[in-house]
Amino acid sequence: MRLLLVIISFPIFVLCAHAQTAKPIRWSFALSKNEVKQGDIVEIIMKAEINSDWYLYSSDFSPELGPTVSSITFTENGSYKTIGALKAIGAKEKYDSLWEGKIKYFVKTGEFRQKVKILTINPVIKAILSYQVCSDKEGKCIPYDETISFNNLKVIAMAIEPDKQAAVEVKAVSKIDNPSVKTTVPSKSNLSALEAEKEKLVQKDGKGNDIAVDQLKKFSQKYGGDK
Repeated sequence: MRLLLVIISFPIFVLCAHAQTAKPIRWSFALSKNEVKQGDIVEIIMKAEINSDWYLYSSDFSPELGPTVSSITFTENGSYKTIGALKAIGAKEKYDSLWEGKIKYFVKTGEFRQKVKILTINPVIKAILSYQVCSDKEGKCIPYDETISFNNLKVIAMAIEPDKQAAVEVKAVSKIDNPSVKTTVPSKSNLSALEAEKEKLVQKDGKGNDIAVDQLKKFSQKYGGDK
């Protein structure tokens, strides 16, 4: 019975769709953040205003029932990646006798969200939102596609933690001063001991002899990995 209704209704819906001139739905697209760090996750927020007597099919019910569920298709380019599936916010649910199953839909307003992870400092996010709006009063169902594009998101490169930054600088200076010396960066717990060892490099023994060279050798063996 359901299959027969679908076959009979489909040509009518198609003819009505071609006769439609004004969209019964209007979209706005935005990001949850305008400034992020590389590696952060942001949400694409898709909001719809739907004309009276019209409704928008949601994304979170079985497409096997028959109606076109809302979906989003992204253009992959390596500057971002999607996290999870398209999420419908606050969709209504009802049993539809025409499709003989439960469907989810929006009236008056609708909202979808999609998470993406930012991978580079110049991401270009592009996608196509596909959906269907219907009116029982008008006897029409119309499919549409909307293009989504964001290329002006401000992205800050991932910052290095202070302790890691100091370790990187120490390692870089050690290699410049003596490239032949194997250098290992002391852990944070050894910083106090390291400071004490540094003081010995400028000391003299009880006879006034300069012991800096001997202390430097010991320092290099202890913290540079030399045996």
